[in-house]
Amino acid sequence: MLCSVEFVCSVVAVFAGLAHVLGNSLMSLCSPKFSPPAWAAAAKPKIHAVESDKQQQLAVDGHVQLQLQQQQSPPVPVLVLPAAAAMRKKKGTEKGIRPPRLVIPPAPVVVGPRGGFGDGGGGRETDVAAETAVEGEGFWMASRRGVRHAMEDGFGVIAQHKVEGGSRMAFYGVYDGHGGRAAVDFVADKLGKNVMATVSAASSTTRSMSRHQAGPSSSPSQQRREEDDVTAAIRAAYLTTDSEFLSQGVRGGACAATALVKDGEVYVSNVGDCRAVLCSRLRGATALTSDHTPARLDERLRIETTGGYVSCGAGSGVWRVQDSLAVSRAFGDAAVKQWVTCEPDTIRLTLTAAAGDDNDHRFLVLASDGLWCKVSNQEAADAVFSAAGGVPGTEACKELVAMARSRGSRDDITVMVVDLQRFLSPVEQH
Repeated sequence: MLCSVEFVCSVVAVFAGLAHVLGNSLMSLCSPKFSPPAWAAAAKPKIHAVESDKQQQLAVDGHVQLQLQQQQSPPVPVLVLPAAAAMRKKKGTEKGIRPPRLVIPPAPVVVGPRGGFGDGGGGRETDVAAETAVEGEGFWMASRRGVRHAMEDGFGVIAQHKVEGGSRMAFYGVYDGHGGRAAVDFVADKLGKNVMATVSAASSTTRSMSRHQAGPSSSPSQQRREEDDVTAAIRAAYLTTDSEFLSQGVRGGACAATALVKDGEVYVSNVGDCRAVLCSRLRGATALTSDHTPARLDERLRIETTGGYVSCGAGSGVWRVQDSLAVSRAFGDAAVKQWVTCEPDTIRLTLTAAAGDDNDHRFLVLASDGLWCKVSNQEAADAVFSAAGGVPGTEACKELVAMARSRGSRDDITVMVVDLQRFLSPVEQH
């Protein structure tokens, strides 16, 4: 009886063990089998299984011993793919980690071909600006391009022009273009010729009329009439030049400061912000022109009464016509011509000489606003008079250009110095 019971228990234990084994087998068959992807198989990865260290030993009735491995969790494959790891590292660098900042050392200033004149003394930007220095009959000039791609300043000189009656005239001009070179090139070529032509015609007409009138030909009234005629002729030449340029349908504009020397008189005219400064040893520097900008109350009122408007930039503080142009008078600028006139202001100056070596009216400085925005009128006169030997030469002009540049002027800079003493007669000079 006892043997039967032990036999039955042994059989039950065996079946229980077999059932447990069969259950584990069925679970492994029903569970999804891991298979690495094709790209992983191609790379022949190494698969490491994480196994538990715990084992359980089952003994049933001392006859059957089954050693089963208890797994707390199914094996977790770990793929070791060198190429894939490198790809993940690169992807993380591109998206999550910013590369170190690239530091580029500043480019050195390139010195121009004329030594100190080429080196403006300031700024770190690469500067290969075009430079010009000219010494002509009775004048000296130097210019330097700013940060623009093209130089937009210009100048024009007609040193000797014989007028009917034996007198001679000379014309000097400095021009500051904007919106390209078209306007400044046109004005530099045409304005001087138009001034000479209109003034010559006006002088001939005045002398012809005086011959048919009673009284001396050199009376004060006739002189005033001739002076008025010259001023009117200069105005007509400015307006004619402007009209000729506008007829071409070309964009852009230009400012100007000019000087016409005739019979011991100097007629200085300007439109825009080019300026003329008289240099005298006794009186120092005297501005002969006033800049035409919307900041001037009279210019602002003129524009507003004709239907235009002016505005002042909140950040820059620069007044502009129709939110665009920083000057209120200029050649060209067809889009705002209704408000930006080309009518010049003209002042007449009689050349004089003081006693001794301190001649009163000695030099005239004509320059674009690239100079005047950084250099005062008196500083310009001081540079002219400090030249070696009392003759400015191109070195004085270069010095002024370099001075403006070193103080931060980024605009084109043109400086012309006219020797007024050469137009005085020997008696007047001594």
